[in-house]
Amino acid sequence: MSPKNGKHLALAVLVAAGLLSPSPGPAAASARHEEPAASALSARYAEPAARTWREEPAGMRQVLDKIVAAGAPGVLARIDDERGTWIGTGGTADLETGRPVPREARFRVASVTKSMVATIVLQLVQEGRLTLDEPIGKRLPGQIEDGDRITVRELLNHTGGLATYDRAAEFDDPEQYGRRTYTPQQLIDEAERLPAPERGRFSYSNTGYILLGLLVEKVTGRELGAELDRRIFRPAGMTRSYLPRTWSGIRGPHATGYHLPTGADPGKPGALRPITRLNPSFAWAAYGVVSDARDLNRFYRALFGGRLVGGDLLAQMRTGVATPQAPVFPRYGLGLESAGLTCGETWGATGSIPGYQTFSFADAKGERRMTLSVNVQRNDPAVAPMLLAAVDALNRYFCGEPYEMPG
Repeated sequence: MSPKNGKHLALAVLVAAGLLSPSPGPAAASARHEEPAASALSARYAEPAARTWREEPAGMRQVLDKIVAAGAPGVLARIDDERGTWIGTGGTADLETGRPVPREARFRVASVTKSMVATIVLQLVQEGRLTLDEPIGKRLPGQIEDGDRITVRELLNHTGGLATYDRAAEFDDPEQYGRRTYTPQQLIDEAERLPAPERGRFSYSNTGYILLGLLVEKVTGRELGAELDRRIFRPAGMTRSYLPRTWSGIRGPHATGYHLPTGADPGKPGALRPITRLNPSFAWAAYGVVSDARDLNRFYRALFGGRLVGGDLLAQMRTGVATPQAPVFPRYGLGLESAGLTCGETWGATGSIPGYQTFSFADAKGERRMTLSVNVQRNDPAVAPMLLAAVDALNRYFCGEPYEMPG
């Protein structure tokens, strides 16, 4: 989408693929990563009996209502900080039944997955098993053209000059590609048939994270889902999170996910189509994780609190290159993006996948965290007020005031 002036610029960039993006994986995963065992569900999904509840931030209810009024069937927001937990929901989990959004709803977190995969890559750097500035072709020879020049760092911050495979015609209709099974190499091949962006400049690419997923598997000798479990989910206490390979469902309570087909009029009744179940092989290391708001808040608490990578590498994760999404999301680091709030930049990630859109951010030390999920993916220009309302929700929490766009 071409950029526009003033506030319309941010409206346009919020809808662009760079904000709420969509992408597949290697050998078949074990059953524990495809469909968590039913016998483990009660422990896996149980909340602690004792919890401290904090007050609702001023104006937050009105913002959630605004998100629904602007086109989201339902919305879930969760805050965790030193004062306790707040959970707010609005709208409906299902347009047919009208049931409420579950307060502990699971969802496809989409490109928030990138923060987790990037963290594993940084852990491998910390262990001396690879370097950020080595070419990806050193570990994955022949996997992609120019692999001897594109570095691991460039894949992490989207400056490697790789097209993003989900822009191919193959991925026009999620109701079709969501029924297919893709290998990582098929996704890479789709990308290589597309015009390549300029290397050295930010150009959002899910293809780069497919390569990073393959890199993790090559260096560790283990499946990516198992490494996420071992290195991210367990250390951070993310007991509700997993990376499916081909299994189409979502375990535990969840809202029905919807999407707006290309060219459909969002104002017409029935325009939004349910798409909760899909084969997520197209997403894998780029945007395939299933989780919930509690677990995402736990992830950023562990990451920014220094429990997953050391301080020097964490600082590199938050050293960003300029993006076309400025001033709303001005910089992208190594698997992290910044939100340009009125009180300064806050780091985390956004994500978009057929059915769900996610915003998850935390303060510098991970002491204050907020995650927001809506159960729809829309890429039409009319969705911009909904996305800006989500940014407003973040701003009201982190900054204590409504969001006002610079300029």
